[in-house]
Amino acid sequence: MISKLSDRAFKERLDRAELCIPALLESEYYRPIMLAKGRDVELQELRAEWRERQERARARRLRYEASFAD
Repeated sequence: MISKLSDRAFKERLDRAELCIPALLESEYYRPIMLAKGRDVELQELRAEWRERQERARARRLRYEASFAD
């Protein structure tokens, strides 16, 4: 499901997660904490939502371009 954040705000959130979560998952100390909080799953969901946002934007662009062909 797409969140209500703008694409720019969502991308910033994803970028922060991409920066922090993998590094913390590699740590011996923080890995169990991150797994217990489900941060690995959260990162996967953020990535999936970003792909869906990109697909929707691409579809909107194609519909917009197709409207000129009519």
